[in-house]
Amino acid sequence: MKSLKKRLSAYKFNPKAFKLGMRTLKTGLSVFIILLIFHLFGWQGLQIGCLTAVFSLREDFDKSVHFGLSRIIGNSIGGILSVIFFIINQFFNEVFWVILIFVPVFTMLCIMLNVAINNKSGIIGATAALLIITLSIPSGDTILYVFARVFETFCGVFVATLVNTDVDKLRQLLRR
Repeated sequence: MKSLKKRLSAYKFNPKAFKLGMRTLKTGLSVFIILLIFHLFGWQGLQIGCLTAVFSLREDFDKSVHFGLSRIIGNSIGGILSVIFFIINQFFNEVFWVILIFVPVFTMLCIMLNVAINNKSGIIGATAALLIITLSIPSGDTILYVFARVFETFCGVFVATLVNTDVDKLRQLLRR
């Protein structure tokens, strides 16, 4: 109980730390661009694109590209496993025990595959993609749904990387 109290006491509001940093600004800009693009094209899946942009925007361009690529690979693995799950689920007429057995098994497979290809930074995104897709598949739209989720992820990575690059270039120009 004492250690929990001690850990909780570490979370105190520090007004000096409450500031808008460059990474926070770039993250907000990335979310804005995703929202605008998806609205203009009438695309669904804002949450996946925005979350991916937030996750992918890192300290610099190289880290954003590395993490973004890792996320795309992970989401592709999660998406492929989701398609396999869909086929199995359809074969058994969408009974609950299929979800109960195969979603945890595929979650473990997803983690194992990412570890096996040295994509440890993509595990959480891959697992999230798998769970979001398998547990919220609209009936009849599954294959399209999987590709849409991976595409939304790609959009988030692309926008975050672009914003990271362009804002950093703009910052360098203003310093000269």
